[in-house]
Amino acid sequence: MSKIGKVLFFCAGNTCRSPFAEFYAKMLKKTKFKEELKDVYFDSAGIYHYYEIVQPGTVNYLKSKGIEIINFDTKLINASLLEKQDLILGFEQKHHINKLRRKFKNVKDINTKSFLLLEFAGQNQDLEIEDPFYLSQEEYNIILRRIEKGVVSIIQKIIDINCS
Repeated sequence: MSKIGKVLFFCAGNTCRSPFAEFYAKMLKKTKFKEELKDVYFDSAGIYHYYEIVQPGTVNYLKSKGIEIINFDTKLINASLLEKQDLILGFEQKHHINKLRRKFKNVKDINTKSFLLLEFAGQNQDLEIEDPFYLSQEEYNIILRRIEKGVVSIIQKIIDINCS
């Protein structure tokens, strides 16, 4: 894989998982990997457009990490956005990766630059991360902790790829 400069996290509506991954990755870039990730940009989008705001469970968890969401508008995936990405990371195979690859089959390299987050992170099993929408905050936190660990792993992998 060539150097990675643009990373897109995506989920169903861009209100729970993908904005969390985006903001957590940006926080890690700013606080721990400023030099290593100086040329890497993180973004997020959704396959559907349900709501305009990030869900309270995500906002609460980010706040517990000292991260505030400011100036964020949910975004819908489109071919132009996908074309610009070096790496596209989703959370569910059937609903995300397969649907993305079918719907945007004409996007250059869509099959080789789209992965499940945990798949790209190097995990071999239990790769899907369910949608926490409508779950209790406790269940929500468990799901976001899995994403958190995945984001840390993919950042290390991106650094390794970009430094080789």
